[in-house]
Amino acid sequence: MRASFIHIADTHLGYEQYGVRERFNDFSRAFWDIMDEAARRPVDFVVIAGDLFNKRAIDAQTLIHAIEGLKKLKEQGIPVIAIEGNHDRSYYRDGISWLQFLCHQGYLTLLAPVMRDGAPVLGQWQSDTMRGSHVDLLGGRLRVYGLPWQGAATNHSMEGLAEALASVHAEEESAGVEYRLLMMHTGIEGIVPRVQGLPSMAQFQPLQTYVDYLALGHVHKPYEFDGWIYNPGSTETCGAEESAWEDRGYYFVEIDTDEPEKVIDPNKAARCHRATHLVSKRRPFVRHEMRVDGLSEPDALYARLEDYCRREGYKHQESALRPLVQIQLIGTLNFDAGSLDLSRMEEMVKSYFRPLYTRVDNNTNDQDYIPEGGEIDGRDRSAWHVLELRIFEELVSRDNRYLPAREQWSTVLADLKRMALEKDDPASIAQYLRDKRAELLVT
Repeated sequence: MRASFIHIADTHLGYEQYGVRERFNDFSRAFWDIMDEAARRPVDFVVIAGDLFNKRAIDAQTLIHAIEGLKKLKEQGIPVIAIEGNHDRSYYRDGISWLQFLCHQGYLTLLAPVMRDGAPVLGQWQSDTMRGSHVDLLGGRLRVYGLPWQGAATNHSMEGLAEALASVHAEEESAGVEYRLLMMHTGIEGIVPRVQGLPSMAQFQPLQTYVDYLALGHVHKPYEFDGWIYNPGSTETCGAEESAWEDRGYYFVEIDTDEPEKVIDPNKAARCHRATHLVSKRRPFVRHEMRVDGLSEPDALYARLEDYCRREGYKHQESALRPLVQIQLIGTLNFDAGSLDLSRMEEMVKSYFRPLYTRVDNNTNDQDYIPEGGEIDGRDRSAWHVLELRIFEELVSRDNRYLPAREQWSTVLADLKRMALEKDDPASIAQYLRDKRAELLVT
C-alpha cells in the first residue's frame, strides 16, 4: 500500500492578535496555503490534530474562512480527519462545538471516542452519531485513530488507550489493517518548560507497538522522536516566543508498506513512512532582547536601539508582508525607568522596519536598595528621618544625571514629601521643584 497525507495542528483560526485585523487574515492565509498544497499534490487525506480554531465561540467570518479552506479538499474528495483541541471544545451549556458543525456539513470527520471510566472505547466512527474512535481508509488498509484533548485526564486516558489497542491488535492484522495513525492533542513533558502537566516520554512508549505514526498538537514548538512521534508546531506565530522556532509548519508524509526499505531513515526506528517537515508561509515576526546594563541615561539607550534598527530594519523593507516587531528591554537601568519615552522608541522602530505592529516592553530590573554604612534599626523613631534621606539618596543615585548632587536631591525629595503631606498649594510645590532643578541639574 502506498499513500500520502498532510498533518497539521494549532492553526488557531480567528485569532486577531494584538487587536490587529490583518493578523486575523494571516492565520487564515497560513491555513489556506496548506490546504492548497494538499489539493495540489494531491494527498490521500489530511489530519488536523486539534485547535483548528483559536476559541470556542467563533464569529461568522472565522467559520467562513475555515470552510473556504476545507471545501477545496471536499471538492476533490480528499478526506479531512480531525480531533478537538482545548481551544475547540464547546462550552458545556452549548453541547456542540463548531468542529462538530463542520462534521455535520461534511467538511471533515471528527473523531470522538466514547469514554468509559476515563478510558476510550474503540469503535468505528458512525455518521449518524458522529462518534467513534477511528475511521478506515484505502479499503480498510489504513486506520486513523483520534483522542481529543483530555486535560488532566490525559495520562489515564493514554493508559486505557494502550490497553484497548493491544486488545484489538490481532483483530486488526487479520482484517488487513497495514498502517495505524493516532492523533492526540497533547504534548510531551519538557519540550517547552513553561507548559506543565503533560505526559512524559515514558508514558507514550506503550503506544509504540500499536501505532506507526503519532500525530500530536497542542505544543507550538515543532519536534519529532524515534521515527513515530511528530508535532508540526503552530502554522502562524501565536506568541512572540514562537518566533525563535523558525521551522514551524506541517508534515507531508509518504507511506509505503510494500517496500518500506525505500523510505526508512537509517538513523531512526524501522517505519514504513517518510515524514517531511515543511515550513508554513507566515508573516515575519521580529523579537529582539536589548540589554540596558551600563547605560547611564535615556539617550544612550535610544542610541543603542537606533543602531539595532539601522542594522536589521532594512532586511524587512522589501518584504511582501510587513513584520511584527517586539523589542524587550532587559537588564538593570542606571537611571529612573520613568524617564524612558517608550512612544519615541516605538516610532524609531516604525521608521526603520515599517512594521504592521510594534511594541516596546520595559522588562528591566530595579536595583535593590542597600543603605550605605550598615542597617538602621527601624524601631528607633528618631532615626526614621535619617533612614528616609538615605533611601532617597540611593534612589536618585540610580540615575547618573542626579548623582553629582545626590545629597541635595535627597533633601529636595524629603521637602516635597513634607509639602504634599501638609497640603501645600500644588503650584507652589511645582515651582519649588522647578527652582531646584535649575539650581542642581548640571547641563
